[in-house]
Amino acid sequence: MPRSRIPVGLVNQICIEPQPKGLRAVYLVETQNESEAAELARLFEDFAPVLQSTQLSTGKLVSYAVQLNGDDQSLFEQIESFLKTNFGFVILHRSFDGIIYDIVKELCKDSGSNLMPIRKCDICGKYEPFPETIVTFLDKDNTHLATHLYCATCTAESAGRNNKEFIKSLLDADRSDLGMLRQMDLIRSRSSKKQIAFRVKADAIQCAVTQTAF
Repeated sequence: MPRSRIPVGLVNQICIEPQPKGLRAVYLVETQNESEAAELARLFEDFAPVLQSTQLSTGKLVSYAVQLNGDDQSLFEQIESFLKTNFGFVILHRSFDGIIYDIVKELCKDSGSNLMPIRKCDICGKYEPFPETIVTFLDKDNTHLATHLYCATCTAESAGRNNKEFIKSLLDADRSDLGMLRQMDLIRSRSSKKQIAFRVKADAIQCAVTQTAF
């Protein structure tokens, strides 16, 4: 599904939000009814925020990608043991990658289950349930314009000597049409502990729009 273009002339602020890293896994579980599917959902919700979860499929095959915020992998075994005690078919795959996602796709086809949409990195296009960096674009009224996501590999490749170089490197590598934003002057603005924010210099926007018009 192609991403709609950002109205770059309206962008006033760019916010960068690094995300927690952790060990990943995928659980595939065969369910018999909606009650069992709901039980699974509650199970993963109960472990938040230690364990983040993203549902990959619904129906007979219910699958979740999870990310553990820590190094103690024993939680993976505990969940697997519980699932195998209460469900007939359970698979634990100790990572998230294209191979396991293809397996989920095929099992969905075979079982008549529904594959849920999953986010992709806006640089490499890889499926990414837990992006390492999220960038949000806002207008002058702080209205949300768009959100772009970047995987750990692309984030590392774009890392610069400072935050301004970092965001410009991400924009430069982004597959969307962000050429105008790459050239704009960015000014550090007030942000929360979880975010790094830059304001786009007003005269830089006008200059870029004028150059585009010609």
